[in-house]
Amino acid sequence: MIYVISGGNSSDEIAAVQAYNTTSNLWTSKADIPVKTWMGAAATGNDGKIYVIGGESYEAGLYYSNLTQIYDPVTDMWTNGTQMPTGRCELGVVKGPDGLIYAFGGYNGTALSVVEAYNPSTGTWVKKASMPKPKLEFGVVLGPDNKIYIIGGGTDYSNNWAPFYDSVEVYDPKTDTWSTPTWQESYLPTPRKELGAAVGKNGKIYAIGGCNGAYLQANEEATIVAPENMRPTAYIDSITPNPIVEGENITFTGHGTDTDGSIVAYQWRSSIDGVIGSTATFKTSTLSNGTHTIYFSVKDNSGAWSNEAVATVTVNIPMTEDPLYQSLSNLINQLQQQNSDLTDTVNGLTQKLDMMTYALLGAIIVAIVLGIATIALMVRKKTPPPPKPPTQ
Repeated sequence: MIYVISGGNSSDEIAAVQAYNTTSNLWTSKADIPVKTWMGAAATGNDGKIYVIGGESYEAGLYYSNLTQIYDPVTDMWTNGTQMPTGRCELGVVKGPDGLIYAFGGYNGTALSVVEAYNPSTGTWVKKASMPKPKLEFGVVLGPDNKIYIIGGGTDYSNNWAPFYDSVEVYDPKTDTWSTPTWQESYLPTPRKELGAAVGKNGKIYAIGGCNGAYLQANEEATIVAPENMRPTAYIDSITPNPIVEGENITFTGHGTDTDGSIVAYQWRSSIDGVIGSTATFKTSTLSNGTHTIYFSVKDNSGAWSNEAVATVTVNIPMTEDPLYQSLSNLINQLQQQNSDLTDTVNGLTQKLDMMTYALLGAIIVAIVLGIATIALMVRKKTPPPPKPPTQ
């Protein structure tokens, strides 16, 4: 879908938003922009939302607007972003390779060289290196080499008034620096401002229309030869704790760097369990027991994967599952059982001994009683009877 947002006609600013479907060749109306604006600029972010920045808004009393109005095509709704530090119109806006929305140059009573970048993730603006010279109404595109090209332009606010530049300036978001291209088409064959610019599917930059004292039909192209992509580099920052017991949580942390682009994907894999993660940092408790060789790699925005960074992780089985532990546990159980059996035997023998002791004591007592009785009987037999008294 191609969106045409706000603008103006000969009598008023326009709030309408209309979308063109390139497949069905049909136009549809969408939710009006909250604050009408013209001579602003827009770009689509990595989140699919459209960021409309700056412009002129007479109804709001903003001749050099600093508004950031955000349209969500999915919900057909508008929200407000953080206001741009420098209010302006006739600026150029483009999404950089880092996902930031860059606002270049423009006009706020005079032509500007200021560059500011909006971070959709944090809702914050950051100042960047200024343009080599003040400009307005230029073409701006992100080239196939991840650099931003500022094409043509001028310095006068009025339509179709000189000067008309033929210069091309190149901004590198990675280094925040400006340069002039050295390729053949470093100057526009037709100097102009108020032009449109775009990158074709063939990777070439097209400068279309505009004016330089007369309105133009000119369509000129530049061929950008992107340098050979440099592979990114992966780094494993930490793996903690290590070693672990099977079933315990372990956290992996890594990062990547890319000298000519950005990191867009991550992969962690194990020599035992295969792929285990796809983010820079993650936690898992499902590693199998054993010694794992861990491989970490990153992919850049050109599709190239890094060499793998390597580390080792040891996952031990729980103590209760260790064969030695189980053998010792079984031995302890056997000894405890033997001890219990021995205790039972000793207790049984003790009871028998007690019974034998009681029986022996009883026998001894009986023997003593019998002995006493026998002695008494013998004594009684040996004792003569007493004499009879004399007879009267």
